[in-house]
Amino acid sequence: MKKLNLATKLNFKIVCVVLLLMITVTAYHHWLSLQEENDKNIKWLIAIADFLVQKSAVIPTENITNPVLVNTLVKDQPITINRELQSILNDIVVPISVIKFGFYSRQQDSIIAIGPTADALLLVSVEADQFGKIYETGQPQLIENKNSLIWHGANVITYVRPIEKNGVIIGHAFASVNQDAVYAAIWKRTLNTFLGAFVMLLVCVAIFRELFVKLKNDLQLFAEAILEGRTVSFNSEIAEFTPILQYISEQTEKMTRLDRLNIIGEMAASIAHEVRNPMTTVRGLLQLMSNKPEFTKQKDNLELMIDEIDRANNIITEFLSLAKNRAMEFSENNMNDIIRDIYPLLRADALRNNCEIEVDFSEIPNVPVDQNSIRQLILNMVRNGLDAMAGSAGVIEISTRTDDEKVFLSIKDHGSGIPPEVKEKLGTPFFTTKEKGTGLGLAICYRIVQRHGASLTVESEPGKGTVFTIAFVPSLATSAAEVVKNDRKNNNAVVFTWK
Repeated sequence: MKKLNLATKLNFKIVCVVLLLMITVTAYHHWLSLQEENDKNIKWLIAIADFLVQKSAVIPTENITNPVLVNTLVKDQPITINRELQSILNDIVVPISVIKFGFYSRQQDSIIAIGPTADALLLVSVEADQFGKIYETGQPQLIENKNSLIWHGANVITYVRPIEKNGVIIGHAFASVNQDAVYAAIWKRTLNTFLGAFVMLLVCVAIFRELFVKLKNDLQLFAEAILEGRTVSFNSEIAEFTPILQYISEQTEKMTRLDRLNIIGEMAASIAHEVRNPMTTVRGLLQLMSNKPEFTKQKDNLELMIDEIDRANNIITEFLSLAKNRAMEFSENNMNDIIRDIYPLLRADALRNNCEIEVDFSEIPNVPVDQNSIRQLILNMVRNGLDAMAGSAGVIEISTRTDDEKVFLSIKDHGSGIPPEVKEKLGTPFFTTKEKGTGLGLAICYRIVQRHGASLTVESEPGKGTVFTIAFVPSLATSAAEVVKNDRKNNNAVVFTWK
């Protein structure tokens, strides 16, 4: 037996659920329609019967009790009809075809006038017991009858009101609605509504199936694009779905980067110390050998080996910075103060590369950060910017700002920029475009940003430079007013520029 595919199963479930909902809503709507129709018809019945009683007041009593005999036979029986009452009924216009009304004479035990059109069969003299006890009442009544004579056996609702003359009930005015016809009309209307809704459901299912197939194909292509690393330029066949896929791509890339950082960090924490111990022993032995006379000729080689061991030790130190469990001490700090503290070091690095550092401070609140980590973050990014401008004089611009929700730190260089294919791999451990780079500098920066609960965005244009922007969430306990107060207390300008 062939199994149903996912789209067919989903369509079937949707149709069943929506169909059940439609049936429930339709049944409830049908019940409400019936109640509203009954209420409306009952109001009509009461109004018509009351009107007939008022009109009968102008007719002499003898005209009601002694109908005029009309020389017409129906089924060999004479029709008795009160012409004056019938003329009143003929003048009444009711916009509902399922209502009949008229007069009943107690003396004649028969209907003596019927509207809106004279029904000859109802004007024939019939046995009194055929009317049952419907006209024996002395009070206005609303009566349901399962087998009505007036409507030839149909189910009806009849409103009966007695007509009195001199304190004596001489007859009744009545109005009757054919419930079978009302039910049939409402059922027809409900069925048409249900069929219309069902057709719309089928159309929606067909459209949904087409969209589902397109979406399925797009997701398959998107999965292939993720494996091939080209999700940035991926466009869905459904234009409205493209932003969602791009968002998924961004989040997937972030998760992948964090996973890589976590793996590298765990590896760093577990093996770095074990590697350092034998390296320390080897370095000590090399230093000892370089001081002995018999190794004088090899002193340059020994010093080179010591330098390489020191370089390896520095790489391990950076490697340890990726460790997830590295101790961090968070405290309320102002980003401007941190930059001021390390500015001399940044400027010295810039001068060695024939560059300048420009710092533009804005009034910002304090943020909870680990000072040492943020210093390392700024140093790494500034040195990356200096490397990007190597061989040409340039400027590194460091600025801070706030939008009352976040504090932004921006570091901008005017180097060669980052190609799009390289930009996607930024922060990947051991990925570097430098000849002597380790590929750990930016990876450490991404780790620091992640551990601070901040976000990092990169804007770059080849040939014009790159801007790294880190957004920190300020502490709710520190207000901008306190920052201004502290700055004034220390006689520092809130906004200034260094060059």
